[in-house]
Amino acid sequence: MIIDKVENFMDKMKIKLKIYCQYYNIKNYLQVRKYKRLYPDYIDNEYNNGSLKFIWGVTSWDDLTSKDASLFTANDIDIIYNRKSKLYMLGIETAWVFDGNIEEIKKGECRYLRQLLNAFAKFMDDNGYLKDYGTCLFMRRPQLEDSAESIGELYFNFKVFVEGYCKVCGC
Repeated sequence: MIIDKVENFMDKMKIKLKIYCQYYNIKNYLQVRKYKRLYPDYIDNEYNNGSLKFIWGVTSWDDLTSKDASLFTANDIDIIYNRKSKLYMLGIETAWVFDGNIEEIKKGECRYLRQLLNAFAKFMDDNGYLKDYGTCLFMRRPQLEDSAESIGELYFNFKVFVEGYCKVCGC
């Protein structure tokens, strides 16, 4: 009696699973068709998801997929292009904990960020992109985190922006 009920239940679950899979496949097919119509370079793979297109990245050492960097891997740094807004987005993994006192932690963070910058520079060189953007700051849209939870954090954000800009420009 119980075995019959279990078998009956399993048969119903198999039918529901088949229906769900067919629904998902149809939905996915229609979405892919839509994105291919909107974005002629769209390919249904791990480098595209809706309006987002993966450009480049460095897979984190702790990524569990053991795959090349993509939209679905954990990356230390990546570049994603949003076809809808026509903007490139830079993502940097900052969920790392460095050991030591505050000075050693800052040095570790700087070493990590320099490694990411070097990887980014290599990508730029390998693909023929200009690293000297050659633009002036004023009358442009400089990006600055303009809100913070404390005045100290606000000062720190502004200082990083000013010091970084001046160092890059050789001022």
